[in-house]
Amino acid sequence: MVTEKQIKVKGKEYWILIHSVRKGKKVMQKKKYIGKSLPPKTRLDQLKKEFLKELSGNKYKYLSKEDLEKIEDKKTKYKQELRKLSKIEKEKKLNEFMIRYTYDSSKLSGINVTLRQTFLILKEGIIPQGFKNLRIAKELENHEKGFIAITKYKGKFDIAFIKKLHTILFFGIDDSIAGKLRSDLKRDVNIAGTTYVPPKWQEINKELDNFFKWYKANNRKLHPLELTSLIHLKLISIQPFVDGNSRLSRLLMNWILWKKSYPLIDIPIEDLENYYDVLDKYQIEKDGIPFVNYIKKKYLG
Repeated sequence: MVTEKQIKVKGKEYWILIHSVRKGKKVMQKKKYIGKSLPPKTRLDQLKKEFLKELSGNKYKYLSKEDLEKIEDKKTKYKQELRKLSKIEKEKKLNEFMIRYTYDSSKLSGINVTLRQTFLILKEGIIPQGFKNLRIAKELENHEKGFIAITKYKGKFDIAFIKKLHTILFFGIDDSIAGKLRSDLKRDVNIAGTTYVPPKWQEINKELDNFFKWYKANNRKLHPLELTSLIHLKLISIQPFVDGNSRLSRLLMNWILWKKSYPLIDIPIEDLENYYDVLDKYQIEKDGIPFVNYIKKKYLG
């Protein structure tokens, strides 16, 4: 049983949680600091549950102890492999991922392009023979710039960063919507192939405010793989912009992984139906677990 107790340290009073754990013939007390004042009962009960979960060896909401071992093992091997590569080899490896990732993310967003065309445009810098849609070429180039941007950005995760990424994606394609929220443009959107209806434009500012409050409260509590999954899921469901929300959400997913030194994730176009199914589970049934499990599966390969 977890109990709360007020203690005094150097003349100052603090509240802690205490739980007694028996090890053989000995009884040990586990303690956790919770603040200078006692939180409301609802919050206190939640803190007690979280404390018990931490003591059980699994402090994360969506990941089991076995999941964590596999995830961290893959991260360790990934970093070991990178250390063996020269700077040029690392750049080549990242560029190869970026081309495939740009192709898949673009196809998932409904852009009609082939992997070969993506390679020629981004790697060789040439427009394929017979390829007449220069807008698509520009979209691919912008996505590449967005990918490069997330590998270099070291600032805060805030609305300014999201707008900056969106501006990169739509610069020279549709400057009238680039970096502008739906609330700025006073426009609603619908998503083809689903019964889910995104928030109205009047609700966008409140939705984003709640989103960033959630991030601030959870970014240190959640495992990076949980965090990246939920950022992707929540943002793509808010649909803050008129267009480009799915590409933006997938870029932000990999930004979290990149800055935490985890392997990046690509969602292949061949997995389109499964991807949409787990999105529906959250957007329609309010169940985020299938999506987190889906991203975990993609991470572990």
